Amino acid sequence: MGDLNAHHPWWQGPLPQAARISTASHTIANWLEDNNFCLQNEPAIPTHHPRNGGQPSTIDLCFSRGSPTQSILTLAVDHDTTSDHSAVIITLSLPSAQAPTIPCRCWCKANWETFNSKIRSAKMDLSQLQGTDDTLRAVTNNTCLIHQAVDEAVPVRTTRKTAAPWWNHSLTLAKQSVKRADRRALLHPTDVNLKDSQYKRHKWSILVRNAKTAYRIHQLESTSTRTVWKTIQHHNTHHKPIPPLQGRSDFKGKCEVLHNSLFPTVNMEQRTPLPADLLTSKRDIRHHTRPVTASETHLAISHLKYGTSAGPDDITYGTLRHFHEAAPHLLPDLFTACLKYAAHPPKWKTANCVVIPKPGKTMYSHPKAYRPISLQSCFGKLLESIVAKRLSHAALMCGATHPSQMGAQQENSAIDALLRTISPIATSISKRKTTNQNPT
Repeated sequence: MGDLNAHHPWWQGPLPQAARISTASHTIANWLEDNNFCLQNEPAIPTHHPRNGGQPSTIDLCFSRGSPTQSILTLAVDHDTTSDHSAVIITLSLPSAQAPTIPCRCWCKANWETFNSKIRSAKMDLSQLQGTDDTLRAVTNNTCLIHQAVDEAVPVRTTRKTAAPWWNHSLTLAKQSVKRADRRALLHPTDVNLKDSQYKRHKWSILVRNAKTAYRIHQLESTSTRTVWKTIQHHNTHHKPIPPLQGRSDFKGKCEVLHNSLFPTVNMEQRTPLPADLLTSKRDIRHHTRPVTASETHLAISHLKYGTSAGPDDITYGTLRHFHEAAPHLLPDLFTACLKYAAHPPKWKTANCVVIPKPGKTMYSHPKAYRPISLQSCFGKLLESIVAKRLSHAALMCGATHPSQMGAQQENSAIDALLRTISPIATSISKRKTTNQNPT
């Protein structure tokens, strides 16, 4: 199936006497016939409408051979495109496997009052959890409760074809005019009707290009400092599917190639243990293992990045925030039991790996042209943020980290590191001192 760019009576239909058939067209037709290929196109149905007003032709063809021929149900030519080539649509009767589908929800229409009432009506009490098994069972029950509340409060988005943002009423009228002209040319293929169809289709293509250009210019002119990067990223998004990688074109093969390239085997040799006198602090940090409070959980939730994708459990940060508001005692009791009994559910240790192409690459057939992103459970990441804050404070008290360390320290950022680098230099320059002295 493709654009053969060849004219032959087999698919073109009766040609004018003045028309010449090239040797390449005869060669292609003879080779297809010798190899038992069947033409699926209906002859004389044009698929190419030149924008310069030339004669329409049939050059976008579909051939089949062997058993796939029995699977072809229909073949249709759709002239309603913005290109000078029509779309050739083929319908196959193939065995289809039911892939797991995740419902796309309309979060803007969520009824959070219904969500909160569902959570409160469960009347869960996690303050008396005993042991690891009870804790893991409580994590599963809370996850199921959140899913049930989301099913009742958040409607599923109906799949429908949305109109292009650059579409306008003039394009609708032009599209209707093109359809009428094509219908007249098909029923009465006179020179006047054919030329009129070509003229209106050419005019339609120009209107579409102008509408897209005007929309993009308007979108760039109306952007602010907060939306300019999102607008630029939208226009530079890589929409093409991943091509074959190292000769593997199937989904499983591509996954294996990406896994071997992006996740190399880690050296698991036994490492040298840390020296016994590495930490000499005698501070008591047992208070850092205190129960997790509701205010501590609320503070951790308020500092999370909203709008990020969910992990394997399909629970977002926004859902956890409403869950904590509905029952402020559940998350602290659950996290306290996880820390007390060293329970970390296996679902929190897994992640959905999404491969994103790196921009600016000339070839995307190499696995190094992609970078992986791991989408972990937001439930587990919330607990990790609470533990990380405690560990950071405890490490500073014990002397495990230097007070001037910037990374993983509260109230320290890249700006503070830059100021600590620039300030001594600026002070030396103001005192007319050299900032770089080579000892002699």
